[in-house]
Amino acid sequence: MRASCLLAVPVVALVLAACSAGGTSSAGGGTTERVAATSSAVINGQLDTTHQAVVAIVLQSVSQGGLCSGTIVKVDPVSHIGWVVAAAHCVDLPPVYVLQGDDFSQASGVLRYDVIDYKADSRYSGSVGSPYDFAVLRIAGVDSTTPTIPLASASDGLAVGTNVLSVGYGRTTLIASGAGTENTVRRRVGKQLGQVGQMIAYDMSTSGICQGDSGGPVLVGSPGAEKVVGVHSYVQGDCNGTGVSGRVSFGLSFLSAELAKALPTEDCTLCGQIANSGNGDCAAATRSCLADKECGGYYECLSSGGSKAACLVKFPKAEGPFNAAANCQCTKACTTECKGTFECINTPKCGYKLPTGACTTCTEGACCDQALACASDGACYVCLKTNDAAAECATNAARKAMATCVASKCKTECAGSGLDTGADPSAADPAMDPDGGARGSDPTTTTTTSGCVMTQAPGTSTPAFALCALAFALLRRRRRSVS
Repeated sequence: MRASCLLAVPVVALVLAACSAGGTSSAGGGTTERVAATSSAVINGQLDTTHQAVVAIVLQSVSQGGLCSGTIVKVDPVSHIGWVVAAAHCVDLPPVYVLQGDDFSQASGVLRYDVIDYKADSRYSGSVGSPYDFAVLRIAGVDSTTPTIPLASASDGLAVGTNVLSVGYGRTTLIASGAGTENTVRRRVGKQLGQVGQMIAYDMSTSGICQGDSGGPVLVGSPGAEKVVGVHSYVQGDCNGTGVSGRVSFGLSFLSAELAKALPTEDCTLCGQIANSGNGDCAAATRSCLADKECGGYYECLSSGGSKAACLVKFPKAEGPFNAAANCQCTKACTTECKGTFECINTPKCGYKLPTGACTTCTEGACCDQALACASDGACYVCLKTNDAAAECATNAARKAMATCVASKCKTECAGSGLDTGADPSAADPAMDPDGGARGSDPTTTTTTSGCVMTQAPGTSTPAFALCALAFALLRRRRRSVS
């Protein structure tokens, strides 16, 4: 009798709970297991640094350890929308985001993409062995540099004996060992097909896929010309029996329809997802913050339960860049899409909350870029907050640029405010804007403030920055298994 269990990775308890009678395995032997949503890896495979289009899919919630593999098969660089093919059983728990990198536990070299929406093949029955174990996720934040591996056509040319390559982030040890349930490294293993039909399979007595590899690709072709011919579905045995994958050519009607689906309408939410994903402006600001000793330390302090005040004592120059990353969606990347929305109701338009009045109106209209640059600079932010009390404020380039702009364009409105402290004495005629127009003549420069929720600890209702930072902080701490 064989037990069947999905090859995804909710934690060990969930993996065991998923098992029932009947099924197949990935790189083990005995029971039938899904290669789906649990943290696991290829057994007796090799480290993989070439298939950047093969990604890890993190499911809701992180506390349950939900993880699958998948493949970016298509991108639209104009809309910044991408398509990831995975297994249907991988979306039993909602997928939250996708991680691209050789080792997603590392803070550097890893890109994160928000999941916009997803759909499983309606023909998938939910049982192990269902031949339509396919799903398509749409992700935000891709661009022209995002790697893809295309799907095979209906005439995939597969036959018994065809050499294939399986890639994924699955476990690296047999399930019975009880070890190695956590893996963050992408691996690959070469196999030879032993069964070819509506599904494809290979023997895994010596190597193969396992939990966490679910949704990952079976590839055919030479390097640089590979195509996805299968999607990891389940395994027979303790990841040492038979590995079974859905055959892409039998799922093409569903997969092709999803890849051709109309693009979503861009609104504040979608714009924010794009900006906070991949190489987007806000994602870059987040990575910069986490990599910075002050900003990253401040986040770690907050995430460890420290109060804002206590954490700022330890990291006094963190507040500016932290806020800049948290508020990026509303102050920089999506000012048009998010104008007047709930997401952007409490953040100052130009990154720092100035006193209400004519000075703020003029500064936000004429010197917003300079104010944003100052607010995102750790030292400059402190200068604004302390009325330039520190000696370094006099030489801070961002503070000087803002002061010079205010002195040039808002001299009357900001008289006595102190915002022009340190201005370049050769500032231009304050009566005119650089283009020769009268100061404040453009009504679009006096809009009301907009922004995301200001600095807040993880776990409260949230800018996308908090989710991204939390994800990386958690992933950095996850232990890796060794094959």
